[in-house]
Formats: sequence, structure tokens, C-alpha cells
Amino acid sequence: MEPATITVTGGPLIGRAAPDPELLADLGRSVTGRTDLRLRSATYEAVDYPTQTIATESLVRARLGLTAPDGTAVEARLFVKELRSAEHWPMLGAIPPEHRAEFVEHFPWRLEIAAYTGPLRDQLPPGIRLPVLHAVRELGPGRAVMWLEDVVQLAGLTWDTGRFARAAYLLGRMSGRRLPGRVAPILPASTRFAAPNSTLRYLVAGRVTGAFAPAVTGAELWAHPVVGAALDRVGDPDLVADLRGWTTRIGRLLDYSDTLPVTYAHGDASPQNLLVPAATPDDFVAIDFGLDCPLPVGHDLGQLLVGLCHAGELPADRLPEIAAAILAAHAEGLAAEGHPATAAEIRGGFLSGLILRAGFTSIPLETLTQPPSDDLVALWTDRLRMTRAMLDLAAQAPLP
Repeated sequence: MEPATITVTGGPLIGRAAPDPELLADLGRSVTGRTDLRLRSATYEAVDYPTQTIATESLVRARLGLTAPDGTAVEARLFVKELRSAEHWPMLGAIPPEHRAEFVEHFPWRLEIAAYTGPLRDQLPPGIRLPVLHAVRELGPGRAVMWLEDVVQLAGLTWDTGRFARAAYLLGRMSGRRLPGRVAPILPASTRFAAPNSTLRYLVAGRVTGAFAPAVTGAELWAHPVVGAALDRVGDPDLVADLRGWTTRIGRLLDYSDTLPVTYAHGDASPQNLLVPAATPDDFVAIDFGLDCPLPVGHDLGQLLVGLCHAGELPADRLPEIAAAILAAHAEGLAAEGHPATAAEIRGGFLSGLILRAGFTSIPLETLTQPPSDDLVALWTDRLRMTRAMLDLAAQAPLP
């Protein structure tokens, strides 16, 4: 039996997800693999990462202090992620009232829980794995919390071209193993997004055609002083017209995607969701799976390419070099699993998905309610350069 009280630091950070001392002790024993430890303290620390996704309520790190029978102090670390239904999302009011109930009903907020507890672990190739899930606790209607392995990433981690290619290869092998008909989607229940590309179409209809395309084709956005200053810095007089031109091709790109071979992909394979463990730096720990429907071969490459650039951690002028490397590596990975997709099909899935998911949404519309500043102009400058790099990549392929 654990002591009735333990020393707790940072308790407000864990909030409703705080477990009792006995469960905390069990979690510490699970992490350390030792059954003889007693709990003496719990420290909760905020995670320095923006939690902007609908399903993420909070992210916290937990450090558990335990004691061995001989008095030796032992520490166990966990990553705590609280999930929520869309009904608890603070921005739900932004959804038109007539669509809210349907949105809440179908939003797959338990996708991560299903990913970490289902057969996905056995479908991954050597070199890529899921984090260890130590416990899941239900917190009432529409809420749950996962107590996960706190993956210690490689110190001084950099994503050079070789690491990008390694990730693309393993994502290709993963996709080659997860063919519709051979494996099931992550969520066991049938949803409205079971058909190929259904989640992609839903995402594009909501964010791209509903918000970004009208902004791009209108005049108000480009007349904004921050955007105008950024365009002057970029020095690309054709960018606006080219981006507007791609808005007329959205429907054709979606229809084209329907013609390509499909697999179950990661769905959000940015480098931020491919952790690099310090103990095995050639491997990846995959987190935050998304878009749980069959997607075109090569689709994961879009998020892999632009994730760090979108975060301001990779210059746009590196994108062409990385794109070539990851395309070749991904094709090699698919072929290693016997997938028959052609190079043209993989390239088409990569670049059509890149435009549909990032070509328009890379421009930071959400920032224009902020006061103008040099930092804001710099952000828009970087994002516009990123947009140009994506449009140039897509222009090299015979997309419709």
C-alpha cells in the first residue's frame, strides 16, 4: 500500500488527470520494470509545445520519485497527454451551428488511443515503433488521458538529408505493409471516413475551400500592410497569380488522388511526429497518427517535407533537395514491401497531397489579427518563400 500522501509539485498542471498515489506508483514500476519500488514524490512540468489540435487538451511531463528497499532513489519519467472530444474544444463555436453535432459525432478524438492499443504495433517495420503506453484512464464523457513513454530524443538533433531519407524509407515500408484489405483502419468502428481519401476531402472542404482559397483569390489579404511588406521582401511578382491559379485546380487534384493506389499512411508524418530516440538514433518513434482512411501512395511525404519549414526550423531553399531524396527513399521502401506503385504514382500522390494540405494553408492567416510588427513580416516572408518552393515542386509534375 502506498503512503496516503506524497510530495506533489506542479499539481495544477495535471488537473483532472491526476491519479491516486497507488496508480502513480504502479506507473513508476511499469516504467522502471521494478516491482519493489515505493512512491515518494510526483513532479509535473509543462511541455513547451503548442497544443493547437482539437483533440489535445493538455501535455504534461511527469517525474516520479521512487525508493528501492535499500533506500536508493529511482526516477521514472512519463509523458501525459489528455485527450478530449470536439464537444470540449474551446473553438467549437467557430463551426456553423447546423454542422456542430455532426462534427462532434464524427471527430476521431480517440484515434491515438486506438493506435497505441491495437494491432498497429505489429504492422510496423524494424526501425519505426510506437511509444510505450503505460496506462489509459477515462476522465468522464468525452475525455481520457494517456500515460506514455517519455521518449528522450537525441541531443543536438538535426534533420539532415540522410535522416529525412531514412524516415521516408521507413514510412514507405510501413505504408507498403498496411494495405486496405490486408489491415483494418486504426479505429475499429466504421466511420464516415472509411472510403479512400474521404478524410482528405473533408479536410480540404473545411480549411482550404472554406477559408484559405477565398482569402487567396480575394484582394483584401494581399492589401494587408504586413502581407504587402512580406511580398516586397520576397520579390516574387508572380507568386499571387500562381497561387490563385492552383485554387482552380483543387477539385481536379482531389479527383486525381482518387485514381492513385492507396495505403493506410501515417497521415501526419512531420518530423515533429517522428521522434528520434537517443538510444537508437537511426530509428523513429511515431506519434500523432492522423487521417485514418486509405490515402494515395506518397501522401506522407508532404508533411515530412514541410513540417520543420512550417515551424521556422528549416529554410525553404532546402525543400527541393530534400524532396528529391525522400521521394526516392519512399519508393524504395514501398518496393521493399512488394508494393507495385510506379514512380509516377508515388510522385503524384506526394505532390498533389502537398498542395492540398500545405500549399494554401502555409500562409498564416490566423496572425493577421495581431498588430503589425517586424517579426510578423518576417514570418509571412518565410511562409511565402515556403509557398513558392511548394508551387515550384508541384509544377514539375504532370498534375491535373
